[in-house]
Amino acid sequence: MRSRGGLDTAERVLGGPVLWAGLAALTAFALAPFVWVLLASFKTRAELYATPLVWLPTSLSLANYVEAWTSKLTPFSRFFANSLWVSSVTMVATTAISVLAGYALARFRFAGRQTVMLVFLATQMFPAVLLIAPLLSQWHALGLIDTYQALIYSNFSFTVPFTVWMLVGYFESIPRELEESALMDGCGRFGALCRVVLPLAAPGVAATAIFAFVSSWSELLFAITFTSQTEMRTLSAGLLFMVGQYEIQWGQLSAGVIISTLPVAVLFTVLQRHLIRGLTAGALKG
Repeated sequence: MRSRGGLDTAERVLGGPVLWAGLAALTAFALAPFVWVLLASFKTRAELYATPLVWLPTSLSLANYVEAWTSKLTPFSRFFANSLWVSSVTMVATTAISVLAGYALARFRFAGRQTVMLVFLATQMFPAVLLIAPLLSQWHALGLIDTYQALIYSNFSFTVPFTVWMLVGYFESIPRELEESALMDGCGRFGALCRVVLPLAAPGVAATAIFAFVSSWSELLFAITFTSQTEMRTLSAGLLFMVGQYEIQWGQLSAGVIISTLPVAVLFTVLQRHLIRGLTAGALKG
């Protein structure tokens, strides 16, 4: 009994203050760089280069945001628009293709089904840098260098295989009897997918859309390889080229980083409920 009581005491201590203190420390460690960048985005040039170090800005100045957004040398507004377009198209197209492909692989049995699944899985085993040379020669031959198509098609090669795998598992967790009832009531296969399966699969589809958007939004390797003109750069490439050879505009760079996080933060906020349900659906329904 004493031993059991000691274990209970240890569990209460470790599961209470110690656990929360550890989580708080990890959270502070993870948020520290973001807080530092946020504070730097409001500092003046004098405060950024002051010695000793100025931790907090004396006033919340928006000058860095205005300069970053309106600069002609590094047109951040253009970078933002490019990223928004590429990521949005990639998200919509990836979601549509993955829903159809995932549903077909989950519901139909046909020759080569397992091979297709293995091919999708195999594509995730290789780093993106291995595809740079063949993609570059292909886009150059097709005249797609410095175009949105090159970036969108390249993003497809990595987002679609993974999202198909995500949705196959989710569709398989939805009972087939629901679709069979819809088919008996006169719905076609596509009608059953749209009216019965997709509403139930909304969390999984939301998780897929978020993954596709975030992957495209933060992608850098394709952006710096397939674009050479300043007006075609995306946010990630644009932020990289804001680092000059002789000087780094820390204030504008920090403001650009903060602005670049806003679309992702908004998307997560809007779809947070569906995302959590989508990520935990396999464990709850399995």
